[in-house]
Amino acid sequence: MAKRSDKGLPASDTPSSQGASDAVSGWVTLATGLAVSGYLLWRNRQGMNFAEFNVFNTALILWVPLVVILLFLRRSPSDFGMVGGEVRKGTVTAVVLFLLFCPVIYFFAPMPGPQEYYLGWMGTIAGSGAVRGTYWNGSAWSPGGYIDISRLIYHEIVMGFYMFGWEWYHRGFLLYGLRRIMPVWGAVLLQAVLFTVLHLGKPWEEVISSFPGGVLMGLLALRFGSFLPCFLLHWLVSAGFDFAVLYFHFNRQ
Repeated sequence: MAKRSDKGLPASDTPSSQGASDAVSGWVTLATGLAVSGYLLWRNRQGMNFAEFNVFNTALILWVPLVVILLFLRRSPSDFGMVGGEVRKGTVTAVVLFLLFCPVIYFFAPMPGPQEYYLGWMGTIAGSGAVRGTYWNGSAWSPGGYIDISRLIYHEIVMGFYMFGWEWYHRGFLLYGLRRIMPVWGAVLLQAVLFTVLHLGKPWEEVISSFPGGVLMGLLALRFGSFLPCFLLHWLVSAGFDFAVLYFHFNRQ
């Protein structure tokens, strides 16, 4: 078992002689998180296509924390959960949780909200182009169309890269930074709140599930000492939801 500092953090989380203190790191994390999350909440509601959204968001949630950590705090990303952690156990747990979540995906995927949102995100107008030959008739997507396999692969790879940044931001940077200035549960809950806020504008089914999901993944990141199991779980759920939405669209009665 890893050594613990007098603040209850792993020994690897203690600052170097030239790095910022835990207190400074925590407050800078909080300020950065509020600024980035607040800006993204506003910007994402202005309307962007699939490519613009993913490039813009990933730039902020992946690179801004790294710049803050490396250049301003002079600390290692490993202090914020960017490590392998317990890779094998974390991977197995993520896969098991995904399988347990599959019935929820199957239940929500055929609903109008997810069908409208995710078919649009995979469509040709503002989406990735993974679904072609269908159109929005004012109230629903027209039946039929076809799947462009190469664009669907592109869609899932881009979403995987986005999920990596998303989980690094919430279950790495925010979670591991905030717990330096507040109790563990406070850090878990606050990152889950910011996680939920950035889901606003998506289908209500996804919004209401994002808070308990954020809490669960926060605990998962702390348990395995890394945000990577959360990334795997979130990517699997995202891809599973896409495939379920496609299944129900192309198998309408």
